[in-house]
Amino acid sequence: MVTLEQKLALFSKLLHQDIKEDIDKKLAELDKEYGKRIAISKDKADKEVNTIIENAMKRAEAKKIELVSKGKIAAKREEMLTKERYINIFMDHLKDKVKIFVQSEPYRIYLKQYLIRFKDLKDYANDLMVYMTAQDYKEHKDYIEEILVSIGLDAEKLKFEVTNDNILGGIIIEDPKLNMRIDESIIVLLEDSKRHIIETVFTTIGEVGETLG
Repeated sequence: MVTLEQKLALFSKLLHQDIKEDIDKKLAELDKEYGKRIAISKDKADKEVNTIIENAMKRAEAKKIELVSKGKIAAKREEMLTKERYINIFMDHLKDKVKIFVQSEPYRIYLKQYLIRFKDLKDYANDLMVYMTAQDYKEHKDYIEEILVSIGLDAEKLKFEVTNDNILGGIIIEDPKLNMRIDESIIVLLEDSKRHIIETVFTTIGEVGETLG
């Protein structure tokens, strides 16, 4: 006959086994749940890390583009400054050559050909002021007047004066009454030719650069 103690021992054993199975089941469920949460957290963390990396790469690329752009602008500015220096040097040398030229005999020949452009002022009714350099006034004033008269301007209506401007050579004609000014000085001719001079110099610089490269 099974005693009460044996029944209690069996019940305790069965109860203990049932509790253990339940705990094991719960632990398995918890482990599975935590596994899912860990996987979700890891995935979320990975996405956040990737986002941070992508943003950092985008900022780095933007910074790179910015630096490259600034570098190109700086290089372009330096290139333009270099070209401008060459142009200024070239123009200074050209002006020096003009200063030598206006003191030479061929300058008188140039004056004769140059002053013909004022032939449209033939028989001009108003008085005219003719401005020139101090050197031209001293050495070529009579010669310039002679040529202007020969193309039809009235000698009685011409008045000659020295200009304070550095015109290098040639003349400026003004009609004070009509406030009209015709500037055909050499400095203006140089300025008018500057674009062509710049293009020529830039082309030359480019060709030299290609040769050196």
